[in-house]
Amino acid sequence: MAQYNQILFFTSKILESEVSKYDAIEGGNKDLLENQDSGFYRFNDINELTNIDIAIENEFHQLVKEMPTILPQQDVMYYRSYTSSLTSVDKKDANIEIEQCLGRRNCALEAPERRLSDRILISDPYKNEAGEVFITVSSPIYFQNIIVGDVNIDMFMSRFDGVADVHVEKKVISGVTFYEVIYGKSSMDGKFAYNIDYVADNSTVYVYKIPVLSIIYKTLVFFFVIWIASGFILFRFKELDLNKIKLSEAESSIVQDQMTGLLNRNALESDDFKSAIKEKGASILAIDGNKLKTINDTYGHHVGDEAIKQIANAMKEVFRDTDYLIRSGGDEFLAVLPGCKRDNALRLAYRLKESVGGTTFSPYALSVGVSVGVAEMMENEPVESVIRRADENLYKDKQE
Repeated sequence: MAQYNQILFFTSKILESEVSKYDAIEGGNKDLLENQDSGFYRFNDINELTNIDIAIENEFHQLVKEMPTILPQQDVMYYRSYTSSLTSVDKKDANIEIEQCLGRRNCALEAPERRLSDRILISDPYKNEAGEVFITVSSPIYFQNIIVGDVNIDMFMSRFDGVADVHVEKKVISGVTFYEVIYGKSSMDGKFAYNIDYVADNSTVYVYKIPVLSIIYKTLVFFFVIWIASGFILFRFKELDLNKIKLSEAESSIVQDQMTGLLNRNALESDDFKSAIKEKGASILAIDGNKLKTINDTYGHHVGDEAIKQIANAMKEVFRDTDYLIRSGGDEFLAVLPGCKRDNALRLAYRLKESVGGTTFSPYALSVGVSVGVAEMMENEPVESVIRRADENLYKDKQE
């Protein structure tokens, strides 16, 4: 019921907002509304729909269509017009008893202003022709301070476990209706019971009375169910953690070079990269290993791989963690430095050459060198254009 109160409150406010766009109600229905009285109100007397009815019906069906399924199949949500015979329901072939408005405490036309202050009305429990028990929760819809209809949910009570064993007593105290819901066949079952009060609206209170022996029995069952559920939830959390790890590894493999731990060219397409470049600009260094073919031919490709790793490690030492260090293929690399000007990039290129050439690798105590080309991104220049200019400068560096 608490959930339904919230659903109806927000639904009625949304429908009310929709009709607030209109200046007036078409035709002679304005006079009808201004003089409406529950004693004269009869459903299905007025067949012609007003512009307000049409607007509310369209919005109601749109809400039902877009709203996730929140009502059990047995319960029905519907809009009831007070200006015409219109009744719109959320389910096809729904069985609702419109006459229930009269005398059921949920008709906005009959409700005193005090009961309407929270925009929620709760009906008395009632039975349909099949003997099934319902409670209707309603919320009025206003147009220019006049009630034009309401939105309702019929709660099918017979579906709840144990409802057949419930004894209900009604009391009215100072205008507030109290329903004592006693789990048992008579009032005596409520003598030694635990009471739970639930305020359904500002004039309706449910008092649940649960016998102590029933509490003890159901508590044991409850803790057993909780134990089983907790074990399942823990298992699911572990499974989700494993899936997250696998997803993270999969995402890393898309943009990461497995040999060096640097990025690959896919990183140039990432949103983070594009955002950093657009915001700060960048200098790009095109880097190429020198005489790697000679190392591969003389010592084998496994030693050549060590040379490539040597260059990658030097790049990690020289550049920042926030820079994009990319192995673009073979012994070719890119270093994209967001927010770095060309002069500083040239100094970093010199440091990289010293770092790479100043360290030996492999059992053969080999060293390797690199050539570097530097280009600074111009305003609105595409990244690929900057890379081409850096490659041209790399070629010049190799010739020197």
